[in-house]
Amino acid sequence: MEFEYEVKDGEILLKRIYGSEERVAVPAQIEGLPVTALAPYIFSQARREPDQKAAICGNQVKEILLPDSIREIGGYAFYGCYYLEALTITHRTRDIAGGAFTGCHHLKKLTFRMDQAEGYCMKDVLSEVHHELKASMVYKDRICTLLFPEYYEEAVENTPARMLETQFHGSGYSYRQCFQDGVFQFGEYDRLFQEAQNLESEDFCIELAVTRLMEKEQLSRDAEGVYQSYLMEHRMSAAGWCIEFEQNEILEFLTGFIDWREEELSDLIEEANQKGRLEIQSFLMDYKHQHFGKKKKTFDL
Repeated sequence: MEFEYEVKDGEILLKRIYGSEERVAVPAQIEGLPVTALAPYIFSQARREPDQKAAICGNQVKEILLPDSIREIGGYAFYGCYYLEALTITHRTRDIAGGAFTGCHHLKKLTFRMDQAEGYCMKDVLSEVHHELKASMVYKDRICTLLFPEYYEEAVENTPARMLETQFHGSGYSYRQCFQDGVFQFGEYDRLFQEAQNLESEDFCIELAVTRLMEKEQLSRDAEGVYQSYLMEHRMSAAGWCIEFEQNEILEFLTGFIDWREEELSDLIEEANQKGRLEIQSFLMDYKHQHFGKKKKTFDL
């Protein structure tokens, strides 16, 4: 890769990256100087200055890893990166200009390195991305994964007041407000699960509940009970989701607190067989045998 950059006060403003890579790891240093800022439109095809070489931008970009040295991201930095799927960024990045993620409709995975955070960029990033996505908070000794549902805004005219009011559809907006002074509030996140049940798909709620129960980052006992109750009530759908997406580990986790009925297991075994999920089918058959055994035949004389 080649870099176009500007040096200011002993720091690097990175303006453009040239090459053919789809997955880009932005360097922490160039010629011994720290890379602290990304220029506006750095990964966008809409940059005004014409490129003399092949730039890594637009639909070419699929994954970007930013170093801990990055403190500022310019406006529309990733504008139009339609196929950008994953972004890794440090939580210490303190200035993200508007429109940075406009057009990033396939961005589904965000990773925030949380150690030694100076700024709090997580809320800024989430507020720019309105569609459903998964965010991982990476600490020194653990990883916490959170799901955020989508939402959209609609301007509705209030005729008597002669003004436009903004209405939010979906629970995603509420989930993105779970911050206080830049710090994520897990309790508020868990409290919103009832709203998610009313507004989001069953599959989304199943995955959210499973994710929180398996990782348990700052999970209260009350919230744990709510998630468990939901999965027990929707256990056949949850197991079907595991079969469909081959989530063997999650299905085993569910058996730890769900009391399956024999006929339910028979139906799940058949479903796994039809979908060719042989490993899951074998697990369910073993589980059924251990808990229900082989019935003895009786004869009436």
